[in-house]
Amino acid sequence: MGNVASSLVPANASPAQCTQAFFVLSSAFIFSIQFLPDEIRGVLMDYGARRPQQDNGSASKDSGASPSPALVKLKAVLAKLTDCTQVPHSWFRHFYIVSVGWSIFWLSQFLSKGRLMTAIAAWQAKVAPKGMGLGQTYIVAALMAIQGSRRLYESYFVARMGKSPMWCVHWALGLAYYTAMGLGVWVEGSGSILEAWKTGNYKPSVPGFVPFAAALFMAASAKQNECHAHLASLKKYTLPKEGLFKYFLCPHYTCECLLYLGLSLAAAPQGSTFNKTILSGLLFVTVNLGATAYGTKQWYVEKFGAEQVGKRWMMIPYLW
Repeated sequence: MGNVASSLVPANASPAQCTQAFFVLSSAFIFSIQFLPDEIRGVLMDYGARRPQQDNGSASKDSGASPSPALVKLKAVLAKLTDCTQVPHSWFRHFYIVSVGWSIFWLSQFLSKGRLMTAIAAWQAKVAPKGMGLGQTYIVAALMAIQGSRRLYESYFVARMGKSPMWCVHWALGLAYYTAMGLGVWVEGSGSILEAWKTGNYKPSVPGFVPFAAALFMAASAKQNECHAHLASLKKYTLPKEGLFKYFLCPHYTCECLLYLGLSLAAAPQGSTFNKTILSGLLFVTVNLGATAYGTKQWYVEKFGAEQVGKRWMMIPYLW
């Protein structure tokens, strides 16, 4: 892993490149888990209703064949490890507390020309002087604050957080993700921030493509809210079928990807189509939620039958 990290992050790496490396390495970690046997993958990845129950080495749910003794032993060890390091599923809301907290913190740093933002911005501008305009930085940071605030509101007043636990690694990785994204939404605008501080000119200029990207973000946000409201209205362990759920098994995950796609477009530096830092975050979101969507489909098929699940896409039209 050290060699991989050093190849991803050169010695003179910028803060943006370090953030990108975190997203890529985290994505690779989650992706690699998908190649493990289903029994092991389920113990590590699944949570809530989808978390596998102890079966004492019963037949494989996929093939009906008895798993090897080594696989049974490994599953038992990992199950004990994850059971000893569980946190409540309701701790998901910590992600959005952290997200909103970082939005407030970085805003205060910008307004006060805080030491931490000054140091990071100077480092970024020295290594990569070209980046977002000030207007883009305002808008993208505001959109991220809106997303975190909406999800925090939903976690308290819309979603029904179950009592099922999740592995603490999921929780820690989520906290790290929102911390990195809190930095990622403004760091490529470091040059513009420093220039505004120096000249006192805080008037933003916004490229023409930014309103379109922001509209994509807001549309995906509204649809995701509809999905979460529908899920919260269902009786426990009911197959959702309304709205976008007619076409997707996990449309709220689709909307999450579109949110970050919109952010990446809105934050694109001059001469680029996407903001690479946020695009790397989108990679993490896609891999993480794609793995969860796969587990969700398996659980739906087992509980409701393949006929009820039908041919709906898991998350990405025509692909997944």
